[in-house]
Amino acid sequence: MRPARLALVTAFASLITCSHALATVLATQQLPTPLAPDMPSNLSIPMPPSIDPKAPIWVAYRTLALSADASPSGEIVVDGSFEGVATPINASIVVFTPDAMSISSSAGTIQQQFEALYGQRSSEQMKSLLGAELHAAYEAANAGSGRILDGTLVKTLPALGANQGTLLVSVERATGIQPVGVFVTVGQGELPADIAARGSAQASPAFGIGRIFGVLAFLGLLYWFFVARRRS
Repeated sequence: MRPARLALVTAFASLITCSHALATVLATQQLPTPLAPDMPSNLSIPMPPSIDPKAPIWVAYRTLALSADASPSGEIVVDGSFEGVATPINASIVVFTPDAMSISSSAGTIQQQFEALYGQRSSEQMKSLLGAELHAAYEAANAGSGRILDGTLVKTLPALGANQGTLLVSVERATGIQPVGVFVTVGQGELPADIAARGSAQASPAFGIGRIFGVLAFLGLLYWFFVARRRS
């Protein structure tokens, strides 16, 4: 693994506590900048053979987002359900709004830390990578007039039964707030303590720093994606 990519994985891994090792986590995947140009906006997550076909499944969605406004508004809509399993719409649709997310500011640190890790990029290069709306939110957040948002929502999906067990997740749309990344954790049984308690953790200064590292990790994955494509 390249050192830059290893740094990305390490940075984001710092946001996930060791309690997952003791929990019934079945799978984890992430979508970096899912609405940016040429980036995938959906995931297909296979379940391991150890899954209990008779037990319900919880899915935790953590979303990092940016807003160009100091008072964020709008929503990010995510859809998640198992292939071939009838799922009520209120269980499959996940809507992130600012009032259900932690909000913080960061004057200058996002751009400075991004450039320290991945090198300097012009405004036009960043706009090409991120798309117009996310780039506007990125620049505003970096200038201190925008905001960084972080939220976790958990949904319970029906048991798989005889189905194969492939979770289909897609970021459907965003208005106002723009997703930097979506991290999906799937499990059964008891909810991991770090996910259950994340609401209270969001108020701490350390968690605010974690949000910045999370944004950098997802932006870095996007940068790595484009560099790898151009070199291939």
